[in-house]
Amino acid sequence: MATLRLFAHLRESAGTDSVEIDATTVGQLLDSASDSFGPTFAGSLASSGVWVNGEPADSETVIGERDEVAVIPPVSGGAVTNPRIDVAPSLLSLTLVVALLAVAWAPTEWFVVVAVGAVLAWVWDAWESARFTRDAFVIFPPLIAAACSGAFAYAWGLEGVAGALAVGVIISVSWPVFDRNHRAFRTTASTTVVSVVAVAAAGALVLMRLLGSYAVVAFVIITVTALVGAWLAGTYGAAIQSIDANVGALLGALAAGLVAGLVIEELDIAAGLLGGVAAAAGVIAGRAFGSMLRTGTVTHTQDAPGSLALFDGAIIAAPLFWLTLWVFG
Repeated sequence: MATLRLFAHLRESAGTDSVEIDATTVGQLLDSASDSFGPTFAGSLASSGVWVNGEPADSETVIGERDEVAVIPPVSGGAVTNPRIDVAPSLLSLTLVVALLAVAWAPTEWFVVVAVGAVLAWVWDAWESARFTRDAFVIFPPLIAAACSGAFAYAWGLEGVAGALAVGVIISVSWPVFDRNHRAFRTTASTTVVSVVAVAAAGALVLMRLLGSYAVVAFVIITVTALVGAWLAGTYGAAIQSIDANVGALLGALAAGLVAGLVIEELDIAAGLLGGVAAAAGVIAGRAFGSMLRTGTVTHTQDAPGSLALFDGAIIAAPLFWLTLWVFG
């Protein structure tokens, strides 16, 4: 029997993320799933994307007993049709953020371990979601690159991050030489991009801690507030003209940046506000990048599939926030 894998609200509607169904075509498989999971599930299938073993498919595509059929609901950069944030993924992402805050005053070595672990967890979760898309990346180069970035940043600072970046790019572009199953150019390009992002995130988190515990605290407060602002605007902003998740993220980050500049002695108001702008830009860009990575479609205002999808914004926000503090702080 073929394996049907479900994401986002399709997973919620079905009550499971995977099920085995006896069918010979994608159409038959989806019909059987609709009969099993009800009209709400069936209604969402009509506009969802379907992939068989990572390749786009339609209802006539023939499938076998070992094939994997992934169904991902549509996402777009416009109006929010499902603004609610799933509780489980939100809690998992929040756990990573709280872990960073918990070790902000701990010895730097402990912070490096937690920061690198958070980035590695994100890479793994992104790979789990992206491996059913056409341009799935190879997981090992980003994992190696992120680990090197955290260790090198701790040992040599910014120069260490630059060295880790070189290591990540070299491993990513060299991987197809040894792995015949991943020699497509688009796969190599995706792997390289994810490696660069993982290096930047892990390195920036460690460099923030080297600036001082205050930098980590400010980053966590501003980034979490930006994410909350995006959720509130997505949920209740329809009644207010021009308020969407992106605007909510910016407003939340600016408010938190102002408070951080007033409360944290090592920051001034200007640095706090600029850090808020940088974090908001990272959250918005991270949501778009995460959705493209996980589904192959770009969105700014909807949640992509994945247990740590909410952490996508923090991954991009970290290097932008650190850069702002480094230049203006």
